[in-house]
Amino acid sequence: MKKIISLLILFFTAFPVANAQVNDLSESDIQAFKDRVGEVIDMFQNNLSILGSKKYSIKVKGVYKKSVLKLFIGEGEAYTSPDGQHCEGVSMQVSSIRNGKETKHKIFLKKYLDNLIRLPYAEVKLTKADTYRISNIYKVGDHYEATATIFQRFEGFIGGDNKKVYRDVTQKNIKVYVIPENDYVLGQHWSVRLGDIEVNETQGL
Repeated sequence: MKKIISLLILFFTAFPVANAQVNDLSESDIQAFKDRVGEVIDMFQNNLSILGSKKYSIKVKGVYKKSVLKLFIGEGEAYTSPDGQHCEGVSMQVSSIRNGKETKHKIFLKKYLDNLIRLPYAEVKLTKADTYRISNIYKVGDHYEATATIFQRFEGFIGGDNKKVYRDVTQKNIKVYVIPENDYVLGQHWSVRLGDIEVNETQGL
């Protein structure tokens, strides 16, 4: 299963561009970029739903955790961004609503995934609340960056009757990198990697 997931990630995160040159994107390039970023976002959100669910074993979740990390720049470790900045790791901003008030704080991606796996609920549902949006595509040096906006619905349940005790919908912005790469499998291509995630707004339900 690990091999299959790795091949899927390779397919979903890389795509060819006409002439494989780092020039201004054509309309077809922009559409190809948006389509591939959307596939990566869907893969990310689907894997999160598995990590949050109580239906899967820790062993299975470990495989999916690794697949999530491979979608991100640095794969959860310290990395150097395409513009040369050293970063300790991708950060994930999390939020919650308590007594009508929204609270936010940042943690590293690995810690977020571990926390998601260990959430103290009888059942967790993490699903898409709306379609994603991709905006602010711009060139930085030899690569492109953009913002992907996603909408997640979180529901936590307790007890044998799965009584719902917490739920919200959060709008998040994800930094996206489109980086030129060259390897023996795909040749010259663009590689999509996700970056820091920030909460735009959380609404209690």
